[in-house]
Amino acid sequence: MQNVDIAMATYNGERFIAEQLLSIQKQTYPYWTLYISDDASTDNTIKIIKDFASTDSRIKLINTERQGGVVNNFNKALLATDAEYVLLSDQDDYWPEQRVVDLLNFIMHKPQDKVAMAFSDLTLVNESLKVISESFYKSRAIEPTKNSDCSDLIWQCSVYGCSVIMNRKLLDKCLPVPQGITMHDNWLALNAATESGLFFYDRQTILYRQHDNNVIGGSGKTLAEKIKYLPKTFIKIIKYRKKITKLIVEAKKVKGNESLSSLGNSWLSDIIFAFRHISPAIFFGSRRGYALFMFIAFLVAR
Repeated sequence: MQNVDIAMATYNGERFIAEQLLSIQKQTYPYWTLYISDDASTDNTIKIIKDFASTDSRIKLINTERQGGVVNNFNKALLATDAEYVLLSDQDDYWPEQRVVDLLNFIMHKPQDKVAMAFSDLTLVNESLKVISESFYKSRAIEPTKNSDCSDLIWQCSVYGCSVIMNRKLLDKCLPVPQGITMHDNWLALNAATESGLFFYDRQTILYRQHDNNVIGGSGKTLAEKIKYLPKTFIKIIKYRKKITKLIVEAKKVKGNESLSSLGNSWLSDIIFAFRHISPAIFFGSRRGYALFMFIAFLVAR
């Protein structure tokens, strides 16, 4: 049978890590190895992982030293993998029993001679795993297939690492993940999309748990709250904009990404990109406020 690897990054995740590990152990597909990199947790996360690893040789804690953030932490875990197919795992989600076999079957039916990455929809749940929304993408009015367009991936990536599976060709192409970019999942997805290797699996394969420290959608702010946080939001977007520049610069260095050669070469090319790819979303997209801020950010910063 095909062995798969799972890369997990943890940090102070004692509240939910045991439940997540149990859900991985309950997978109907048993041929997996889980590599965990911990970013020097100060709670009981490391102890919980060691307890699981002591009774299940498939669970391997490969690092407990400070890595300096989620991107570097996932990088550490990914570099430890060697299987043909690799999934990513957060520390606080919950995996339905068929998750691994469903994603593996899906990606194995894609061309095997090129880079490949598949991502799925997510079911939003609360801390007790009660469903908030059956579909993350529908709840946010996001069209996931737009991620196949590199231009969209650059400024509004909606591929979430906890939902993905990828092949070794993709990892050989783009590891290690460079520092200073947006996020590891954005980097992986972009490197797949440049070679038409990014695919959407139109099912929910994961229970994405929303809690105080981990919210990507479904709970929205009131209008008053949005207005109150406008200055902070804009500052965050400016910082994110600079990480996008780093993302483009690093991606253009990778063999197979020649389609990105015209991006990020000058302020003028950034302005053209903003008008061509971002400005339409200000009027017609589902995230018009974000699009407006990002459009301005492309004009004033790089």
